[in-house]
Formats: sequence, C-alpha cells, structure tokens
Amino acid sequence: MQPDKLLAKRLGIDNLCQADRMPKYFEIETIRDCNAKCSMCTVGQWDSKKGKMSNDLFNRIVKETALHSDWIETICLSRNGEPLLDNNISNKIIMLKENKIKKVSFSTNASLLSEKKAIELLQTGLDEINFSIDGTTKETFESIRIGLNFEKVVNNCLRFIELRNQMKAKTSVRIRMVLQDDNKHERDDFINFWVPKVSSIDSVYSKIMHSWGNQLDDYKQKKNPSIEPCISPWSTMIVHYDGKVPLCGCDFNNKHLMGDLNSATIAEIWKSPDFKETRNLHIQGNRNNIELCTGCNIWDLEVKEVYS
Repeated sequence: MQPDKLLAKRLGIDNLCQADRMPKYFEIETIRDCNAKCSMCTVGQWDSKKGKMSNDLFNRIVKETALHSDWIETICLSRNGEPLLDNNISNKIIMLKENKIKKVSFSTNASLLSEKKAIELLQTGLDEINFSIDGTTKETFESIRIGLNFEKVVNNCLRFIELRNQMKAKTSVRIRMVLQDDNKHERDDFINFWVPKVSSIDSVYSKIMHSWGNQLDDYKQKKNPSIEPCISPWSTMIVHYDGKVPLCGCDFNNKHLMGDLNSATIAEIWKSPDFKETRNLHIQGNRNNIELCTGCNIWDLEVKEVYS
C-alpha cells in the first residue's frame, strides 16, 4: 500500500488531504514540572523553566477545539510534566467534556493520586487514565522512577481501580511498563500481578523504551534507518505549557518550533508552511533530512502484547 493511503487508513479518513482540517489528537502540557526523575525520561535535559499553562491560553484552546469536536478523537492533558501537580486539572477535564470532546485522558506516575483526588477525577467524566509503573519490586521500581515510593504508587493505583468500580465510573485504566535493561526480567510478573486487578475496559501492557528522537542521554538502542513516514505530522499536535507548538512529542525543547498559540490559532499552525514541509519530506521518503526524525524509533519499536 502506498504511504499516503496507509497513513489515511491509520487515521480513519478517505485521503490524507482531509488531515489538513485539524489534528485528530492533542497532547496538552498544562504544567511543566515533575516530582520524579525517571531514568528513561528527559526531565534532566529540559531547557525551559518549570511553569503552568495560563487559564487564558487553555480557555482559547478549548474554544477552538470545541468547534471541531466531531473531528478530534482525543485530547491528552499531559506531555512532559506530572499532570497531578496541576491543581486545576479536574476543572480542565470538565471543560473539555462539556465542550463535547470525545475522549479526554492523561498519563501520571500516580504518586500524588490520593483517594480524594481519585474521587474528584472520577467525577469529571475523565475517559482514560494511564499509570506508568516500571517494576514489580521496590528495588527495581525505585531505581527507575527515582524519587517515588513503590508501595504508595501501587496502593494509589489499586485504590483508584476499586473506587472506579464502586462509583461505576466509565474511566478506563491503562497500566504500562516501559521495558529497559533494569526491569525487563520483571515483565511477566508485572503482567501476572496487574491483569487480575483490572476489568474488561482496561489494559495492562509493556513497550520498549525509545530514544526521544535520539535525544536521550546514554540511550543505547540502535537508531532506526527507516525512511517510512511517521504519522505524527498528520495526526497530532503537541502544545507546551507556554503555548509553544513543537514538531512532535519527542521535541521537548522546541528544537523544531512549528508555532506559538500566543500569536496564532491551532488551525493556522497546523496549516503552516513548516508543517506542510515536514509532511512533504516524510511522504517523499526524506524524513532523515529533519534532524529530530533521523533514526527516530518511537513508532518502530516492537510493542508488547496488550492484556485486557
């Protein structure tokens, strides 16, 4: 199948030109701050200062995305920071659901997921929450998720699932293990522990650590020589807390800045010459002309089985 037809099929559209309308997926970083320093994360390499998205900026994002709620599939309220450090995260979820966004989600390390916060989130209409748990023993988990307490995180996740079931909330839970040298020996134990704890709407899975566009210090995996186009330039917009829109989710330091929502709309940035040029390079097999895309393996690593 030709690359453009394959990408269109993955996006669920008739032809790739339809993707010009608006991103189908958003990752909105409402806060850039974290209470952990995980070994596979870029937190130690951030150029920008810690910060929180202004209410004005978020409100403008909601207003524009609401006009395309029939098109947009998912808005994820996390990117580089820990979203539970944003004390207004629940209200943001409510705003998006009130504006008919089909699916609202976020990823969290769950260390701040108290029972009070869990109940609050379950009352917002949150569609999906992703828990990142990279070990089944205290020693392994705390060597990877530096700064977090293993027992607290596990208990927070278990209590959230219990409360979800009691409240009959629709929020699905995804529990993920990022496989790396320090924890891959615990993968089977991870699956065996978590699968019995979840319900049929949930997922327990593992995936292989990626290179963040070959930017992660000390990353040892081989680069991917592929010239196949990445789906991200046609599918997803990343919005950092300060309104900056980078090339993709790997561009945590805005090395390839595509626009700024403080001075342009989502539609203007999505249809900009920079995004169009990126798409052209990818579809023509020239993705390696873009520094961040050269050898990037985020979409190409084997993803382990999903257990529901």
